[in-house]
Amino acid sequence: MPDKLHIQQGRQKCTISIEIGDNLLEALRAQGISIDTPCGGQGTCGKCVVDTHKGQLLACKTVIDESFFDTIIRIPDAGDMKILAAYENVHPVICDRPNTLYGISIDIGTTTLAFELLNMTTGACITTHSQINSQREFGADVMARITHAVDGAQAQLNAYIIKDICHGIRHIMNKGGLAESDISLVTITGNTTMLHLLLNLPCNSLGVAPFTPVFIDMKTCSFSALFGSGLLNCNVIILPGVSTFVGADISAGMLCVGWPNISGNNLLIDLGTNGEMALFSKDKIVVTSTAAGPAFEGGNISMGIGSVAGAIAKVSYLPGSHVFIYETIDNAEPIGICGTGVVDISAELIRHRLVDETGQIESDDDAICIAPGISFTQRDIREIQLAKSAVRSGIEILLDIAGISYAELSTVFIAGGFGHKINLKSAVTLGLIPAELEEKVVILGNSALGGCTKVLLSSAAELDILKLADLATEVNLATHPQFNTLFIEYMTME
Repeated sequence: MPDKLHIQQGRQKCTISIEIGDNLLEALRAQGISIDTPCGGQGTCGKCVVDTHKGQLLACKTVIDESFFDTIIRIPDAGDMKILAAYENVHPVICDRPNTLYGISIDIGTTTLAFELLNMTTGACITTHSQINSQREFGADVMARITHAVDGAQAQLNAYIIKDICHGIRHIMNKGGLAESDISLVTITGNTTMLHLLLNLPCNSLGVAPFTPVFIDMKTCSFSALFGSGLLNCNVIILPGVSTFVGADISAGMLCVGWPNISGNNLLIDLGTNGEMALFSKDKIVVTSTAAGPAFEGGNISMGIGSVAGAIAKVSYLPGSHVFIYETIDNAEPIGICGTGVVDISAELIRHRLVDETGQIESDDDAICIAPGISFTQRDIREIQLAKSAVRSGIEILLDIAGISYAELSTVFIAGGFGHKINLKSAVTLGLIPAELEEKVVILGNSALGGCTKVLLSSAAELDILKLADLATEVNLATHPQFNTLFIEYMTME
């Protein structure tokens, strides 16, 4: 017979059934209890810390025995993450779907979900909503999700995203004061892995060469067929992607900034959990993805966290004082470092020569104190070097393939929640963005949601994104002859 385990997370308390020998993290997941596990429960990130009668333990490494049954296990409350649903509406569309009332567009990000509720007659946004993607418990990046899906968690990952989306729809309709019958259409975008998990498609081929998706075309189906729910009585359009690692979120991003009615050569960089980019003109599109990992969103950083209250988001250094000046989200007590703080710290280390060109800390210490109890380690520096170099190498290769110089680029669009808040000068100092392109940068916000909304409102935009996906050509950086040379070159911190 199973025994009971007492759990407290923030102010919430509950009791779950568990058996001796069960893994604590797996038991919490089975009960839908959220706990931060960027490494997917592999024991490498050290983030799933819980307080027990035995002290602080990693949930992923804790096996339940009799001693746990009369105690309380306390799980840190991750707080409310600041999630971006706003975007720059560069080229508004004409609403041309007849006999429609209201619609909902949804961006499924690896870390977060964003929703927009619209009047489909006027195109006006009624309200937005954003929330955490519950799948984050299975790892911070798509490869972790793929691994878990292949290892038997496919059904659970699918159930998580179905539940998350239905919750978000209920919330945004209540917020907008609408009934279920008012919704005429739903459009959904996201990276290829997220859409495979939504559609409950096998992920086996996504994680191994040649990385072939089961399905990346546009799909239209009834809400009830996709979600197994009568919550809405309307159709759902799933936007098309380009490949396994360049998904419908990038297609939507290009649509958001005005393709095909856009002049010149343009570069779109989506700096989210996964680094994706597209170099495009009206007639040519070249795309790629970079193995940047989640460092730009605080993942794989020893004291990295998401954009929650208390996350260090802005940092500067006082020369000669060995003191960092920092700002936290909501001005709360510092509890960790989010992605923008990571980039600021890295730039300050370079500006003030606190690291050498290889990234080695110049002092005898292997960590630098940023705030009381919060340090930036030598390993953290290596993580940001790897992420930065992957993105920068991708930029250079796309430009080379297209035969385009910095001067010939019209605009550099930076998308994603991290990109929305980034200190551009810090990104240039780090070498993430070439200095020659700084004046050409336009910060977009959530361009995936923006493009998804265009398809929601316009059948013409629906046709455009189909053409866009067919026109795009993918470049595989891993097999490109220049990638290794460029990757080593841009690892430097100078």
